Amino acid sequence: MIKLYALILFSLPYLLFAQQRKAFKIIGHSIFYNNQHLAIQGGALSASNKYNDFNFVNDKVDTANNSFKLVQVQNNQFTINGFQKYPHPFQVSYYDAENETGHSSMFFFIDAGTVNIEINDLTTNKNLGNLLQSKSNKEYQNLKKLYSNSVDELTGEIYNFKAKQKTIEKYIIQNPNSYVALWDLVIDYAIDKNWKNDNDIKIILKNAQLLSSTIKKTNTYKALIENINQDLILSTGKLFPNIQLNSIDSLFPIIKKNKFTLVDFWFSSCVPCIAQFPSYKITYDLNKSKGFEIIGISVDSKEADWQKIIQKLDLNWLQYLDSKAIITREIKILGFPSNYLLDNDGKIIKVNISPEDLESFLHKNLN
Repeated sequence: MIKLYALILFSLPYLLFAQQRKAFKIIGHSIFYNNQHLAIQGGALSASNKYNDFNFVNDKVDTANNSFKLVQVQNNQFTINGFQKYPHPFQVSYYDAENETGHSSMFFFIDAGTVNIEINDLTTNKNLGNLLQSKSNKEYQNLKKLYSNSVDELTGEIYNFKAKQKTIEKYIIQNPNSYVALWDLVIDYAIDKNWKNDNDIKIILKNAQLLSSTIKKTNTYKALIENINQDLILSTGKLFPNIQLNSIDSLFPIIKKNKFTLVDFWFSSCVPCIAQFPSYKITYDLNKSKGFEIIGISVDSKEADWQKIIQKLDLNWLQYLDSKAIITREIKILGFPSNYLLDNDGKIIKVNISPEDLESFLHKNLN
């Protein structure tokens, strides 16, 4: 009787866990990547990782705190097991070490139970075959068709952000309990967070608030609202925080010297961060004598990685290292690249301005 009681006590946490989360299994099939390693990313990869309510498991270790997992394709196949409380989006990625490039699949959704995916060459085929038949993934494919006129079906690039969000608004009104719609907002906000201005973020917030009370109880929804509200603290018209980096006591003496300053947050392995630098170089060289400055702030954990990019790309504007993003996290900047265009009082004029819009703004305001 004592042994039985002990067994029940030992099993209770697992039973409660199982009641809250439902088991899933991903079976991947790939001839192209046989004997190669692939990364399986679930939900949103962020510093706090509060968006996610799932975990991967295997025979040796519980990976509850990791939202991605490396697997090796053996005999043209791999298997991943896990638990999730509600549907999450996943993505398959391959890193080509020789060419230092990465390639990812389109997002796919899974429910409880087993799903099969087929991975071909991700450089040319980002879809995962006809084996993927989960209910939530079918919903996601139907949703994407609704906004296909504003989003590139092959790359996922958004042509018309406002038009897409208008479609999402109508969809949520008709489907307020949709986890897929919730995650679509998260993908736009936290995962593909490139060049979202204040108005774009406010549109996402407005659409999120249309979701049902059930959805609003999820970790994903709570993290989305919390991070959007934090973002809006650093919005247009607000004063940028007077942070201290390296040997300098304050950014403000630098900002005061110039008519406009772009504060750019980046790190060495961030592909979209690096992609903007050639445009920045041209804009900087044209405008630095007219009262424009760039302050680059890297969150690399290794100084060598930071210095390598600066030297390789000959970045000739001010550069500072916020090692491991300690200060950056304090001011709640979690997406990269992120930038803030400031006037000489340190007031934010633009948030996440694109290189093209930056060039246009300076041409109008410095000439």
